[in-house]
Amino acid sequence: MLQQMRSFTKSWAANVLLLLIVLSFAAWGIGDMIRGNTDTNVASIGSTEISQAEFSRDVRNILTNESQRENRTITTEEARKTGMAKAILDQEIDRLALDDLVHDLGLTVGDDVVSDRIRRIESFNGPLGTFDKSVFDRALRQRGYSEPEFIALVRGDMARSELESAVQGGFVIPPGYARALFAFSTETRAVEFVTVSPQAIGPIAPPDDATLAAFIKTRPEQFSTPEYRSVTVATIGPEDIAPALTVSDAELRKAYEDDKATYVVPEKRDVQQIAFPSEAAAKAAKAKIDAGLAFEAAAFQAKTTVDDRADQSQEDLGPLGNTAFALPVNGVSEPIKNFASWVLLKVTKITPGKSVSFEQAKPELEKNLRDKLAKSKIDDVTNAFREAYESGAEVAVAAKKAGMKVTRVVAVDTQGLAPDGKPAAMPTDPELLAHIFSTEVGEPSDPFTTTKGDTYVIAVEGITPPKPKSLEAARAQATRAWTDRQRAKMMQQKAAALAQQAQREGSLAGAARALGAPVQSGPALSRTQPSQMFPPALMQKIFDLSPNGSTYGKVLRSDSFVVVRLTGIQHPAISPADARFRRFMAAMGNQTGQDLSQSLAALQKSKAKVTINQKNFEQALGGGEGS
Repeated sequence: MLQQMRSFTKSWAANVLLLLIVLSFAAWGIGDMIRGNTDTNVASIGSTEISQAEFSRDVRNILTNESQRENRTITTEEARKTGMAKAILDQEIDRLALDDLVHDLGLTVGDDVVSDRIRRIESFNGPLGTFDKSVFDRALRQRGYSEPEFIALVRGDMARSELESAVQGGFVIPPGYARALFAFSTETRAVEFVTVSPQAIGPIAPPDDATLAAFIKTRPEQFSTPEYRSVTVATIGPEDIAPALTVSDAELRKAYEDDKATYVVPEKRDVQQIAFPSEAAAKAAKAKIDAGLAFEAAAFQAKTTVDDRADQSQEDLGPLGNTAFALPVNGVSEPIKNFASWVLLKVTKITPGKSVSFEQAKPELEKNLRDKLAKSKIDDVTNAFREAYESGAEVAVAAKKAGMKVTRVVAVDTQGLAPDGKPAAMPTDPELLAHIFSTEVGEPSDPFTTTKGDTYVIAVEGITPPKPKSLEAARAQATRAWTDRQRAKMMQQKAAALAQQAQREGSLAGAARALGAPVQSGPALSRTQPSQMFPPALMQKIFDLSPNGSTYGKVLRSDSFVVVRLTGIQHPAISPADARFRRFMAAMGNQTGQDLSQSLAALQKSKAKVTINQKNFEQALGGGEGS
């Protein structure tokens, strides 16, 4: 969970998309902790408070980012049920704890460094591809930040990153401990299995009305009509504006020069290097390599290490560049004098360069500039909508006055369907639906832009809550669900009994006879590689088995169960020169550093009083206490 949540917060200011950057900063609500009041706090650490309004905004913005990353809609209800929302709050508290530590240590980042970081954020570039103060100001206004607040956000992010880099760097775990963990993680197991299919159970008698009614009653969400919402949707997209935009040849040429590194890329190589104290030592190692010794093993024998340098241009390699770029893939150089040592080079990968001329790049450059100009125009349109709405116009009137398209949707569910089961007459955008079902009735939403590039304003005007279906209306659906549940329960019971039989007999032969099914051999199973047949829960049971032990479980992407018997366990030989083992040791050292960073946050939290208001937490997610 720590690793997953760290991916939400890492290197915000270095991201290149304004939506991701500004929403990521906004999502954690760092700069706004002092706003709100104690009556609406979701949590506090020491004197720093997280208000209900801020946390609601934080969750909504992070879910937008994650929905874009996963290319699916993640709702606040899903975030609450899966624990993602609580994890967001926990991580925010951890971050605030580290901010306190940064403050206690007196760490800070200079104005010039912060200014340079902000100016390198592409989303603040104007149509000509350089930092544009007006774009910067407009972006901050739209997200509700003043310039000092945003600068403080970037400064805090950079200072915290410096602390974490210092804490997490340079850990090396003991080799013996690393070998034990490596042997555990790289263990493979062989199994044989027999399948318990639905056909092994036979037909199931349909339930009577009393049984079916009780089954429906315990699952009201499954057998109810969906929630419907009536909504006004105002939209404008790049395609509505782009046809009227013109881009000059001079602007295109400047954009090409500004982004030339994208179009003219030198050949790159991954190069390994071993340094030796003398030419004689280097020549001796080269002779062994030519005779078949692995490059890494030569370094191990020489009691040194391999220096991996990835994605290097000839210029990056300096004096060694000519030699490295004369080698083929997997070629090893003769000894080369390099400052005070002699080195051997090995090329492990060659990435060809490319050169795209201005004329070749022109269509892409024109599209990109048109998109940037369109985004700027869209910002003007949404500002015009705000002005019209704040002047007293209705949402639809204000949107039309600003130049937006307006759609009135009488009823739509979370799947985008109308009550007749057909798609509702509205834009087909999953992110739009997510906003419709996370927006309160009454005030219109702030303008928001989805991954597709369209910008929306929505006003939810009414909600029709779910209503339980009658027995007759739900009969067919409920009968299928009840029958499937009964069959799965019986299959599981049969598989469990046959697994016990196999455990007693030390064989699957009896289970196979009972089922009339063959005993099959499975592929080698690894702890770290997902199986194409067995789900994680069954994989865990398999790796908990003693030799010749048996267990059972569900099959992936199937209604069947399997009875599984362990037939073999293998551990690979471990050599300190093994590249996989070296990478494993490095990863374990990094993880240890990350755990220490987490421990620092925990220690800092223990010094300050941390409180969480569960009722306000639930309300911030759109539900009541305990919902």
